[in-house]
Formats: sequence, structure tokens, C-alpha cells
Amino acid sequence: MIQLIVSDLDGTLLNSEQQITERTIRAIKQLQRKGVRLLINTEMNYFDTKQLLDSYDLQCDVACFGGSCIFDASGEQLHASYIPSGRIPDMLRIFGSCRTFYEIHSTNGLCILGSKTGYENYLRNEVIPSIIEENKILNLEPDAYIQHRIEHAHFYDNSRLLLDENPRIIKISTQSPDVDKLNILTDTLHTQVPDFAVSSRNPYRLDVTAVNALKGSAVNFYTSLYDISLRNTMVIGYSENDYSMLGLPYIESVAMGNSADIIKDICLHHTAGNDEDGAAIVFEQVLSKQ
Repeated sequence: MIQLIVSDLDGTLLNSEQQITERTIRAIKQLQRKGVRLLINTEMNYFDTKQLLDSYDLQCDVACFGGSCIFDASGEQLHASYIPSGRIPDMLRIFGSCRTFYEIHSTNGLCILGSKTGYENYLRNEVIPSIIEENKILNLEPDAYIQHRIEHAHFYDNSRLLLDENPRIIKISTQSPDVDKLNILTDTLHTQVPDFAVSSRNPYRLDVTAVNALKGSAVNFYTSLYDISLRNTMVIGYSENDYSMLGLPYIESVAMGNSADIIKDICLHHTAGNDEDGAAIVFEQVLSKQ
């Protein structure tokens, strides 16, 4: 019997309009009433994830930043994996050598090494085009998006000051429509800092975290914490950065219909896409067996 469902958020629970449907919400709440735990396992940061879930009146535990941090439904931090601050300068030099702008995510929030003007140019010329390239039907207001990101960022002139004020670094990320540039950066990181996890949820984004901060590691920690067998755990996702959790032994793995082929190949089960209530269909099937 399934005791825990671990679900990706973007591309799984969220449809292409970045919404969770009423059918999915209803199924989640029915599962929780039946005593089934739900762990959201996402690349998003905790604050944005919590705000999104609150807007749908969903209360559940959250693994964020690709498995780097885990919070319970009340907001208490259960686990965290940080990038050693002494390794950050070497990593930033690699990003710089590949002429790649980046965002640094710490426990204090989003940090930018550079000016507001430089960050605005990065958002307008690289981040927004990559978001649109990934999801061409998404209705994005560029100016509002840029203003929101800048308002919620902390800006620093040098890395020493940034690290002094933000010693707990969770993730370094970058986005660009230039896939070749990101591929070169990925290869360079794998070669020069092989003891870190480099992942991508789509071809236009790259994330670097501590090596034990993968989504699969978060699932292992969570199931051990609550003494839940992997045999009683279902995991559902769609992108390559879900590989580490969907590839865990014994679990009931489910690939969304919009999954990458590499994800479909490793999963035991398949469902409809995120625009056809694929996650809700799976949840309803679990409910029918409870």
C-alpha cells in the first residue's frame, strides 16, 4: 500500500499555464485525508513553492532547490545540504570563464554578484527568452517579471562580501537560450569540480548543488526520517533532473506523458501529460486501492 507520494511540481502538478487543476487539488486532499503523505520535490525555492501551495490551500512537506532543503508543512527545516563556501570562488571563476551570468541562492535569499543593470540585461536577454523557448504558450509579462526578480534579489560588488553575509549557499544556477554555451559550461564543471551535482530540468537551465543534494537523496532522507519503505513509495516526475528519484530501487515510479524519453525508459508506469491531468489520474488510482 502506498504511504508516500513524491511529486515534482513544474511540468507535473503544474500544467503549461503554471496552474494546479481542481481535479488534482481534490485528489491530493483526498489522499491526505486517507493518511497518504505527499512530498513536493522541486527545483523551485521554498518561498515561491510555499506561496504557490498556499494559493491552492495545499499543506504538505516540501523538498526544494532540487533536494537541497526539506521543510515540513509548518515551515520547519528538516534537512539541508550546502555548497562549501570555500569552493564557491573556484566555481564562480568557471561560470565567468564561460561568460555566463548566474544566480546564487542562499538561505538568505537570491544573491547577485553584479549590478542591477547587469542583472536586468541577463533577465531580459537570456532568462526570459529561455523561458519562452521552453514554454511557448506561457503568457509572460517581461517588465513585471524583471521587476519582481530585482526586488527580491540582494546585490553585491564582490564575492567576499556576498559569502560573508551568505555563508550557506544552496545552489548556483543559470539560464540561457544558448544551449551550446550551457553544454560547454556543463562539461567544464564536470571536469573541474566533479564532486558537485550538475543538473538541468530543461536544455536552457543549469543548476549546481552539493553532491548529496539531488532529488533522490532527498527522498532517501525523507523516507528514513519517517520510517517509510521505498516499496510503499510512489514517485512521479517528468524531467531529467527527476532521474535520481525516479531511478530509486523498489519505488513505484511514474513518468508523465510530457516526460523526456530517458525518464519514460526508467519508469515502471506512465500517465497522461501535465495538460491532461496526468498526476490526478495517478492519484485517483492510488485512492481506489486505499
